[in-house]
Amino acid sequence: MRKYTERDLDRSWASEEVRSLSEGELTKLAFLRDYKNFIFCIPIVFALYFISGRFGVIGKIAGWIGVFTFGLFALQGLFNTGVVFISLVVAPFLDKAAPTKNIFWKSLQFVISFGNFAIYTILALVLFARMYNLTLNKYISW
Repeated sequence: MRKYTERDLDRSWASEEVRSLSEGELTKLAFLRDYKNFIFCIPIVFALYFISGRFGVIGKIAGWIGVFTFGLFALQGLFNTGVVFISLVVAPFLDKAAPTKNIFWKSLQFVISFGNFAIYTILALVLFARMYNLTLNKYISW
């Protein structure tokens, strides 16, 4: 596998280029892009977490913007999970060679996509909980 530059992660790929890549290369590119996006979001999450709990109405507005944004990222992860799941389940019926050569990479794509969905959903829920000071201690007695 070749090494991908920062430019490769950010640019639009032509459909011919995408078709020329193997499942492993596509999985690696998707993982690197998702990792880069997550690392970019970490300082934003901390800033929104701080702002949403301390600045009243402005904090709530900033928090809702964060919840909405991370909710969109979660929906993208859910959509990608659905697409990979369909390709994982339907591929054996359409192409007899597909299960033997791509099932590992498709499964890995499924795990990455679902992990993406889970991470951004948790971030959105944490921001929401911070805006309204919701804690588990209020609802569960230890």
